[in-house]
Amino acid sequence: MARNIVAVLTHHFVELYSKLLPIPCFLCGDFSQHDALCKSCCADLPWLTQCCQRCALPLPVDGICGSCLNQPPPQRQTFALFRYESPVNHCIAAFKFQQQLVFTRLFASLLASRQRQRQEPLPQLLIPIPLHPTRLRQRGYNQSAQLADALSRLLTIPVNKTSLIRQRNTQPQSGLRGRQRQHNLKQAFALHKPLPYSHVALIDDVYTTGHTVAEASRCLQQSGVEQVEVWTIARAIRHY
Repeated sequence: MARNIVAVLTHHFVELYSKLLPIPCFLCGDFSQHDALCKSCCADLPWLTQCCQRCALPLPVDGICGSCLNQPPPQRQTFALFRYESPVNHCIAAFKFQQQLVFTRLFASLLASRQRQRQEPLPQLLIPIPLHPTRLRQRGYNQSAQLADALSRLLTIPVNKTSLIRQRNTQPQSGLRGRQRQHNLKQAFALHKPLPYSHVALIDDVYTTGHTVAEASRCLQQSGVEQVEVWTIARAIRHY
């Protein structure tokens, strides 16, 4: 609990400081006005353009990849800003593990800008992928919840951080392979009670194999949510 309070207070201090004075760019050190990255470094990130609508796998043109045609994931669509490559992977690691919550505003504003360009209706609710209470105490904060809160303010969409819970303290997915990842997440999530929404978006930091968001999507759909989409900062591609 104490660590969580320290992380939140640090985030608020950085926000206040960045509103008053320019802050150094995380990558090059130059002043970046009020964001974690300067405009030049942000422009040089590995932006994801054409991709699969269902899983955000990079493609020559927008469409649906062969894997999703053969075995469609439970989510209707997936949005990702970047390919999970250098240097954006270092930015996400700092955001996720090193309390560099100054990235919250940058990633949220970029995701919100992308969502404002869509033709179809926005989801009715944002749900961050939850951490198990043990993991949350160890880390001090949930980066996906931080991102969801910022997106909620920018897009005027309510956020729910309590209904979807991680009921099993699963192993970190990064240390597992293929079927191990899938088995690791079986029944990892639960919903306290059905949500009065038909269309929701799951918020996460990185889409790797998709097992985490797929299991969370199934949990929501089994409770009556008709349409689930995934919003994430980056899409890992090494598995393909």
